[in-house]
Amino acid sequence: MKDDDSKPPIESKVIQLKSRSKLKGQTAALKMLRIADEIDGVILRHMEAGDIEPKELAGLLSHRLGTLMKNIENKQELIDLCVDVLRKQAAGD
Repeated sequence: MKDDDSKPPIESKVIQLKSRSKLKGQTAALKMLRIADEIDGVILRHMEAGDIEPKELAGLLSHRLGTLMKNIENKQELIDLCVDVLRKQAAGD
């Protein structure tokens, strides 16, 4: 039987999931991790193939994020969050 990482365990010896809200939170986190891994796969595949320069790819991703923001009410809050995340990531280099 194949393990399915997209489904959280019903019972864990390390972490006891006692409420539906915790289970929903874990499911959402796993879904986000899976999507992030898919995005990383696309990025790495094109960078390794030499299809696009990192700076161009960053611009492309910024443009795509701008497209997503058209459907978000509090745009400034998301912009501030993104700036904070970018600064923290850049400081890790």
